Amino acid sequence: MTSVTEYDYQSDRYVLRPGVGAEQVDGVALGLGWELVREIPRDKDEGVDGQLIWLGAGDVSLHYVVDATSGIGYVLLAGPSRPAVEPFVGPVVDRLRPWTLPELFELLDEADQPRERVRNTLRIGLAASAEFDKEVFRRISGTYTDGEDQVRLAGLWAATYTGYRQFLPQIREIASHDQVEWIRSRAESIAAAFESEDDAR
Repeated sequence: MTSVTEYDYQSDRYVLRPGVGAEQVDGVALGLGWELVREIPRDKDEGVDGQLIWLGAGDVSLHYVVDATSGIGYVLLAGPSRPAVEPFVGPVVDRLRPWTLPELFELLDEADQPRERVRNTLRIGLAASAEFDKEVFRRISGTYTDGEDQVRLAGLWAATYTGYRQFLPQIREIASHDQVEWIRSRAESIAAAFESEDDAR
């Protein structure tokens, strides 16, 4: 599951629009006077997200992440506490203009091509807030009865991005009853990952 674990607090993920990438995020960081301190190449085969990290005042950092699985880019801010991080969220969002969840909901609702449904399902999962969002849950859940295998798979991945345990009964249902063996297998692995996180708490 996608996370930044070495920080006490991190913002939501802000999913970037096409054409907005490392160069634009670097421009925002330079405008803040922040220094690039780390670069991690993306490795899809190993499940490693690509990351560029800029460090600013008070140990607050700006992260440009390219998700290992989907290749979708997003930014987040992280630091020692919410009060330390929050003042920087507005300026970053204003400059980068990431997708909003209502925009992504509309794109998914209107998508008539499987590729569009896949892409926007994954974007919704990445853009979901840490707190349970019923509209996110409804949109992702809706993919589980899609006739296209890749869309159902995208819904499984999107659930992992949210971390919402509320998806577990549906994922278990897919693991037992989906008509495609490799989707059943993937759902089983994802359900086990959710359950192992529960056991670790």
